Amino acid sequence: MLPNDKIFADATASSPTEEHARAAQALRERLKEITCLYEIHRRMGPELPVEDVCQQIFEHLIPAMQFPQIASARIELDGRHFATANYSQGPTHELQSKITVRNNGLSGRLRVFYPEDTPFRVPEEQSLIDAIARDLERWLKEITCLYEIRRGIGLELSVDNVCQRIFEHLIPALQFPENATAVIELDGRRFSTKSHEQGLTHELHSKISADNKSCGQLRVFYPIDRPFLMPEEQRLIDAVASDLERWLERKHIDETLQERLKEVTCLYEIRRGLGLELSLEHACQHVFEHLISAMQFPEMATAMIELDGIRFCSEKHGPTLTHELLSKITVNSKLCGQLWVFYPEGTPFQVPEEQRLIDAVAGDLQKWLEGKRLEQTLVSLAEEHQRSIGQELHDNLGQQIAAIGYQAEALEIRISAAGSKEEAAVAASIAKQAQAAVMQCKQLAQGLLPFELETHGLMPALHALASRIAATYKINCDFVRENEFSIIDNNIALNLFRIAQEAVNNAIRHGSPQHLVISLACVGEILRLSICDDGKGLSGVDTERGTATGMGIKIMHYRARQIGATLKFVPRSEGGTEVRLEMRMIQKP
Repeated sequence: MLPNDKIFADATASSPTEEHARAAQALRERLKEITCLYEIHRRMGPELPVEDVCQQIFEHLIPAMQFPQIASARIELDGRHFATANYSQGPTHELQSKITVRNNGLSGRLRVFYPEDTPFRVPEEQSLIDAIARDLERWLKEITCLYEIRRGIGLELSVDNVCQRIFEHLIPALQFPENATAVIELDGRRFSTKSHEQGLTHELHSKISADNKSCGQLRVFYPIDRPFLMPEEQRLIDAVASDLERWLERKHIDETLQERLKEVTCLYEIRRGLGLELSLEHACQHVFEHLISAMQFPEMATAMIELDGIRFCSEKHGPTLTHELLSKITVNSKLCGQLWVFYPEGTPFQVPEEQRLIDAVAGDLQKWLEGKRLEQTLVSLAEEHQRSIGQELHDNLGQQIAAIGYQAEALEIRISAAGSKEEAAVAASIAKQAQAAVMQCKQLAQGLLPFELETHGLMPALHALASRIAATYKINCDFVRENEFSIIDNNIALNLFRIAQEAVNNAIRHGSPQHLVISLACVGEILRLSICDDGKGLSGVDTERGTATGMGIKIMHYRARQIGATLKFVPRSEGGTEVRLEMRMIQKP
């Protein structure tokens, strides 16, 4: 007998009441199965852990079985086991369905058990178990997709790389990966899978927001005639979009923190290195070194500082960089300069953050200038005090001692005429000592008050210094001017003279030389001052670092730093020492 004939015979053999009862029972069983699948579909979200998903399956699968009171179930996934509370080993009647996820190699089984002697309808039960196994496969694809995306989108990646990582794992997790394409739109930029093309209009999408502001969307496309499971696909796409949102927010926070760290580091390094010993040029270059690297686009940024009419520029600065930020520099409530940062015209940049940093650097430069000017004021006061003492020695004390000498000479003549030779000799001695004291006062006054420098300039002053040293100490001392040039800046001229003066005095005090040479030359922009002697050399001087314990040499170094010069003490092969100063002459625009 054929199956249809058997069904007909059973139907004709049964009464109408029994037939209706069986039909109603069959409908109830199908309703249980449909309800089971619906609840599992509804609750099986991609965010649930595997333990909860398995429990959700058990919770709805067992009541859908023909004999739920005696049924048990077990899920096996890659060595992990999940079972209903009533599961036990023993003789059982089993239905099962394999679970395989090809894109990640996961495998396992969904198994339903009855006692061995329990009758059940295999086709219907098996179909339900197979359907749930397929749901579990789909869910495993989704959670694998999310896991791989979350594991692989680190903050070190660019937006482009993150989008490509998302496509790499999202497409295989979809129901029809061979037909699906995806597009991510972020802040006007568009990223798509390689296979994406126009005309794919059957779409799911999820909006993307960052910092409570809409910034784009994630879109998945299928051919228009391709059916797909809207709720399940949509949940996955929403979850991926949420992951991208969180990454964007973390990325923004990380970039902000990195920018703030750059700014803090910039200010720290500038403040740490901006000492009063720096020259104006070196201070500006120190600022450029750390400020440019702290900018949002350091590869394109340049900077310029103008102070007291003198301009200093960073490398690569040119007239084409017109997009600027600036901060004014004031000292004692008086505008003395500005700090600029330039970008190419079309370059976007964060104005508030950049501006705050530039203002802070300008403030640091302002404090440095105030300290520098205060220091220079103190040096000027000391120089003025020194000049005042020299003037006093020359005009008052020297004159008074000279007057004493004249009076002693007159007294000698009167005493000698009176015939008192011993008293006359005393008077003559007083007159001679007074003359010596007058000469010493003149020498001190000339050292403290460089008349030639103020009257005729640096070159005659150095020449006069050499002549005075030769006459005073009875040694050879020459001044050599190697080429024609002039030094207009009085502050530079004064410091150069004082350095030469101190170098000569140190050589005489410590080296006992027989020959000294003071030379001054300017080659291009480089000014060189050299003081050479043939003495014993300077003991206690570190020729490598140019340091010494003596106050005189420390003052020389200080004066050199004031004018932006380098000072070295170099032993000469033929004996003695060379004090060598070099500096770049700065010209006003």
